[in-house]
Amino acid sequence: MKYYIFILTLSTVIMTSCDGRNRALESNTERLSRSDFSNTITEVIKFVPEDYLKRVTDTIIDANTNVKVSYYSSSNESVIVSNKNNPNIKTHYREFESQIEVFKNDKLLFTNVINKNSFKTNEQSFWESAVLQYVWLDDFESTNNNYKLYCSFQIPESKNYKMYSIHFDNTGKRTIELIETS
Repeated sequence: MKYYIFILTLSTVIMTSCDGRNRALESNTERLSRSDFSNTITEVIKFVPEDYLKRVTDTIIDANTNVKVSYYSSSNESVIVSNKNNPNIKTHYREFESQIEVFKNDKLLFTNVINKNSFKTNEQSFWESAVLQYVWLDDFESTNNNYKLYCSFQIPESKNYKMYSIHFDNTGKRTIELIETS
């Protein structure tokens, strides 16, 4: 008889400890990530940056000249990078452009758009994966007749990049020079 009481107590403890309380506290995302089902059907898409981004820098070169650099993300175009461990996880890195406007005596001298289409060379694989990273005005080397800017492009999630200097004159003619690459 005492064996029956021992077996009954043991089976009661076993039954109450396996009631699934630990799974009740998990979210649906955690359960799905543990299952094999998540690797076969679910596609995770992230955007970098998540929302539209625009930055404007207005620099005064002298009393009569100012340069406005607008840096903004594209809503339509992006570079897609798949996760190496799980091809269903994709990150969309938004493309960027920069608009350069030069004003003299509050009149627009010229405007120019900088994007990766302006720089494409025979290295097609780099330019298909690259994103415009930065554009900035070198206000120390810029004068009221010549404007020097720098820009860099990088392949997301890698160390491959290219950096350029861009020289503009008052007519809007530009000269592009590759400074550094990896």
